[in-house]
Amino acid sequence: MSQAQKIWQRLRSHFWAALVFDAAAIIVVFVLISTWQTRNLPNDENTPSLQAVWLDNAKADSVIPTGSTGVVYFFAPWCSICRGSIGNLDELVSNGDIAWARVVALDYSDINEVRQFIGETGVTLPVILGDAQTANDWQIRGYPTYFVIDGEGRIVSRSIGYSTKLGLKARAWWNKS
Repeated sequence: MSQAQKIWQRLRSHFWAALVFDAAAIIVVFVLISTWQTRNLPNDENTPSLQAVWLDNAKADSVIPTGSTGVVYFFAPWCSICRGSIGNLDELVSNGDIAWARVVALDYSDINEVRQFIGETGVTLPVILGDAQTANDWQIRGYPTYFVIDGEGRIVSRSIGYSTKLGLKARAWWNKS
Protein backbone atom coordinates (compact mmCIF):
# COMPACT_ATOMS: atom_id res chain seq x y z
CA MET A 1 0.00 0.00 0.00
CA SER A 2 2.81 2.44 0.77
CA GLN A 3 4.23 1.89 -2.74
CA ALA A 4 0.90 3.03 -4.27
CA GLN A 5 0.89 6.09 -2.00
CA LYS A 6 4.42 7.02 -3.11
CA ILE A 7 3.46 6.74 -6.78
CA TRP A 8 0.36 8.84 -6.18
CA GLN A 9 2.35 11.53 -4.32
CA ARG A 10 4.97 11.59 -7.08
CA LEU A 11 2.24 12.00 -9.72
CA ARG A 12 0.54 14.82 -7.79
CA SER A 13 3.85 16.63 -7.26
CA HIS A 14 4.32 17.15 -11.03
CA PHE A 15 1.94 19.85 -12.24
CA TRP A 16 1.57 18.68 -15.86
CA ALA A 17 1.27 15.00 -14.97
CA ALA A 18 -1.42 15.82 -12.39
CA LEU A 19 -3.24 18.05 -14.88
CA VAL A 20 -3.25 15.36 -17.59
CA PHE A 21 -4.41 12.75 -15.09
CA ASP A 22 -7.23 14.98 -13.82
CA ALA A 23 -8.36 15.88 -17.36
CA ALA A 24 -8.34 12.21 -18.39
CA ALA A 25 -10.35 11.27 -15.28
CA ILE A 26 -12.94 13.97 -16.01
CA ILE A 27 -13.27 12.83 -19.64
CA VAL A 28 -13.69 9.20 -18.61
CA VAL A 29 -16.38 10.13 -16.07
CA PHE A 30 -18.19 12.29 -18.67
CA VAL A 31 -18.13 9.50 -21.26
CA LEU A 32 -19.37 6.93 -18.76
CA ILE A 33 -22.25 9.17 -17.63
CA SER A 34 -23.20 9.98 -21.22
CA THR A 35 -23.09 6.32 -22.19
CA TRP A 36 -25.28 5.38 -19.25
CA GLN A 37 -27.81 8.17 -19.99
CA THR A 38 -28.19 7.21 -23.65
CA ARG A 39 -28.14 3.42 -23.19
CA ASN A 40 -31.81 2.92 -24.14
CA LEU A 41 -32.11 5.50 -26.92
CA PRO A 42 -32.46 4.33 -30.51
CA ASN A 43 -29.09 4.21 -32.27
CA ASP A 44 -27.62 3.29 -35.65
CA GLU A 45 -30.97 2.55 -37.20
CA ASN A 46 -33.63 4.22 -39.24
CA THR A 47 -35.36 6.85 -37.21
CA PRO A 48 -38.63 6.00 -35.48
CA SER A 49 -41.71 7.55 -37.01
CA LEU A 50 -42.51 11.13 -36.14
CA GLN A 51 -46.08 12.37 -36.48
CA ALA A 52 -46.32 15.72 -38.26
CA VAL A 53 -48.63 17.60 -35.93
CA TRP A 54 -47.17 21.07 -36.34
CA LEU A 55 -47.56 23.90 -33.86
CA ASP A 56 -49.89 26.53 -35.37
CA ASN A 57 -49.79 24.77 -38.75
CA ALA A 58 -46.23 25.99 -39.37
CA LYS A 59 -45.17 23.16 -41.66
CA ALA A 60 -41.75 22.39 -43.07
CA ASP A 61 -41.03 20.56 -46.32
CA SER A 62 -40.87 17.23 -44.51
CA VAL A 63 -40.73 15.92 -40.98
CA ILE A 64 -37.22 14.50 -41.38
CA PRO A 65 -35.53 15.72 -44.57
CA THR A 66 -33.20 13.39 -46.43
CA GLY A 67 -29.96 14.21 -48.20
CA SER A 68 -28.36 16.25 -45.42
CA THR A 69 -27.52 15.89 -41.75
CA GLY A 70 -29.78 17.52 -39.20
CA VAL A 71 -31.04 17.34 -35.62
CA VAL A 72 -34.28 16.23 -33.99
CA TYR A 73 -34.50 17.93 -30.57
CA PHE A 74 -37.02 16.86 -27.93
CA PHE A 75 -37.94 19.36 -25.21
CA ALA A 76 -40.47 20.04 -22.49
CA PRO A 77 -41.72 23.63 -21.99
CA TRP A 78 -41.04 23.49 -18.25
CA CYS A 79 -37.42 22.33 -18.73
CA SER A 80 -34.93 25.04 -17.74
CA ILE A 81 -32.04 23.28 -19.49
CA CYS A 82 -34.12 23.18 -22.69
CA ARG A 83 -34.77 26.90 -22.31
CA GLY A 84 -31.02 27.52 -22.15
CA SER A 85 -29.94 25.20 -24.96
CA ILE A 86 -32.61 25.38 -27.66
CA GLY A 87 -31.31 28.75 -28.84
CA ASN A 88 -27.94 27.15 -29.65
CA LEU A 89 -29.63 24.83 -32.13
CA ASP A 90 -31.80 27.59 -33.57
CA GLU A 91 -28.75 29.78 -34.19
CA LEU A 92 -26.74 26.98 -35.81
CA VAL A 93 -29.54 26.26 -38.28
CA SER A 94 -30.13 29.94 -39.07
CA ASN A 95 -26.38 30.40 -39.71
CA GLY A 96 -26.29 27.35 -41.99
CA ASP A 97 -23.93 25.40 -39.73
CA ILE A 98 -26.55 22.63 -39.47
CA ALA A 99 -28.75 21.95 -42.51
CA TRP A 100 -32.05 21.43 -40.68
CA ALA A 101 -33.59 20.80 -37.28
CA ARG A 102 -36.97 19.87 -35.89
CA VAL A 103 -37.94 20.58 -32.31
CA VAL A 104 -40.50 18.29 -30.74
CA ALA A 105 -42.54 19.37 -27.74
CA LEU A 106 -43.33 16.67 -25.21
CA ASP A 107 -44.71 16.54 -21.68
CA TYR A 108 -46.77 19.73 -21.94
CA SER A 109 -50.13 20.44 -20.35
CA ASP A 110 -51.63 22.33 -23.29
CA ILE A 111 -50.65 23.93 -26.58
CA ASN A 112 -50.48 27.41 -25.03
CA GLU A 113 -47.64 26.24 -22.79
CA VAL A 114 -45.68 25.27 -25.92
CA ARG A 115 -46.54 28.57 -27.64
CA GLN A 116 -45.35 30.51 -24.59
CA PHE A 117 -42.06 28.59 -24.47
CA ILE A 118 -41.43 29.17 -28.19
CA GLY A 119 -42.31 32.86 -27.85
CA GLU A 120 -40.06 33.37 -24.82
CA THR A 121 -37.09 31.57 -26.37
CA GLY A 122 -37.52 33.11 -29.83
CA VAL A 123 -37.18 29.77 -31.58
CA THR A 124 -37.79 29.96 -35.33
CA LEU A 125 -37.43 26.24 -36.09
CA PRO A 126 -40.45 24.12 -37.07
CA VAL A 127 -42.14 22.79 -33.92
CA ILE A 128 -43.84 19.40 -33.82
CA LEU A 129 -46.31 18.55 -31.08
CA GLY A 130 -45.38 15.13 -29.75
CA ASP A 131 -47.37 12.89 -27.46
CA ALA A 132 -46.83 9.88 -25.20
CA GLN A 133 -46.50 7.59 -28.23
CA THR A 134 -43.78 9.84 -29.70
CA ALA A 135 -41.89 9.76 -26.40
CA ASN A 136 -42.22 5.98 -26.28
CA ASP A 137 -41.13 5.46 -29.91
CA TRP A 138 -38.00 7.56 -29.39
CA GLN A 139 -37.43 6.31 -25.80
CA ILE A 140 -37.32 9.84 -24.38
CA ARG A 141 -36.64 9.75 -20.63
CA GLY A 142 -35.09 13.17 -20.04
CA TYR A 143 -34.92 16.66 -21.53
CA PRO A 144 -33.51 17.87 -23.73
CA THR A 145 -32.80 14.78 -25.80
CA TYR A 146 -31.51 15.17 -29.31
CA PHE A 147 -30.56 12.97 -32.21
CA VAL A 148 -28.28 13.75 -35.15
CA ILE A 149 -29.85 12.20 -38.26
CA ASP A 150 -27.74 11.62 -41.37
CA GLY A 151 -28.85 12.20 -44.95
CA GLU A 152 -30.13 8.64 -45.23
CA GLY A 153 -32.39 8.97 -42.21
CA ARG A 154 -30.20 7.03 -39.76
CA ILE A 155 -29.47 8.08 -36.19
CA VAL A 156 -25.72 8.73 -36.03
CA SER A 157 -25.45 10.48 -32.66
CA ARG A 158 -27.65 10.97 -29.63
CA SER A 159 -27.40 12.78 -26.35
CA ILE A 160 -29.32 13.97 -23.32
CA GLY A 161 -28.83 17.29 -21.58
CA TYR A 162 -27.33 20.64 -22.37
CA SER A 163 -25.15 20.98 -25.45
CA THR A 164 -23.18 23.99 -26.53
CA LYS A 165 -23.20 25.37 -30.06
CA LEU A 166 -19.74 23.91 -30.54
CA GLY A 167 -20.88 20.48 -29.31
CA LEU A 168 -23.92 20.41 -31.60
CA LYS A 169 -21.95 21.71 -34.57
CA ALA A 170 -19.18 19.16 -34.01
CA ARG A 171 -21.62 16.23 -33.83
CA ALA A 172 -23.40 17.32 -37.00
CA TRP A 173 -20.12 18.04 -38.83
CA TRP A 174 -18.55 14.72 -37.79
CA ASN A 175 -21.58 12.84 -39.14
CA LYS A 176 -22.17 15.01 -42.22
CA SER A 177 -23.42 13.15 -45.25
